[in-house]
Amino acid sequence: MRLKATAYAVVVGLVVLSAGTLANEVIRGDIPGGVFGEVYQCGFHPQNTVVLDGKLDDLAWVHAPWHYVDNRTGTAPAPDPDDASYQFAAVADNDWLYVAFQVWDDEIRTGENLGGDVWKDDSVEIYIDPNNGKTASYETGNGTWDSQITIGAINIGGDPEAPQLAGTGDGAGSGTRAAVVEWEKGWIVEAAVPLDLPGRWDIRPADGLRIGFNTHLNDDDDGGERDHKLIWSVKDVADQSWQNTSVFGELEFVSAFLAVDPKGKLPIYWGAIKVGRIGTQGDETR
Repeated sequence: MRLKATAYAVVVGLVVLSAGTLANEVIRGDIPGGVFGEVYQCGFHPQNTVVLDGKLDDLAWVHAPWHYVDNRTGTAPAPDPDDASYQFAAVADNDWLYVAFQVWDDEIRTGENLGGDVWKDDSVEIYIDPNNGKTASYETGNGTWDSQITIGAINIGGDPEAPQLAGTGDGAGSGTRAAVVEWEKGWIVEAAVPLDLPGRWDIRPADGLRIGFNTHLNDDDDGGERDHKLIWSVKDVADQSWQNTSVFGELEFVSAFLAVDPKGKLPIYWGAIKVGRIGTQGDETR
């Protein structure tokens, strides 16, 4: 199925409407955000809960750091950022690790490859190594179960409680929920990965705790094989995360209440936009 990216009735948060920054740099939030391609700093707090609706207007997203992955960063670069690029953020409460993607994609392709082959169509991937084992192959033991969780654009408009999932390490059985919607320049994913998945892992956020983590974007332009592959982790130079956790980056939990009353913060944010810290990618306005 071919979907031309068009404007939909999606209310997008301030960070996302002004998205885009210097290529492969971190848009700081209320916490520094980590190091691009190496460590993502994830704020956790019992009240950092996100509503899975694809709108990205939750205060947690407004105050979380975002990492922008440009069109050149991966094993199959795209010709320009409107063809394929993305930014992502993550927050956690007591029960879920929430991961949001905003994808720039001028030709949304879905439906040609279903099930385990969804990676050939437009899709995003979340990688979890719960014990940060950095092993050369996936572990499957209780507490160490590594997973690639693939969420395709085929889920646009679908039920967030029952998305179609795929991925090695049985990503389809990860219990992940996801809202997937279109926006004017592509599509958005709001995913929730359970922190406690019996028989697989029990991740208990604490200051400084790190798990293995990575994100990818698959982009299909013509309905055939995948055309572009973008990758966050700087270690994953050969697209091996689907079978090798040693090339993941890391997600570090940081105690931070991000779902706060924005009074007093919006002027600071808009000031950042005005001086150009947010809103540009290199010399190009996003």
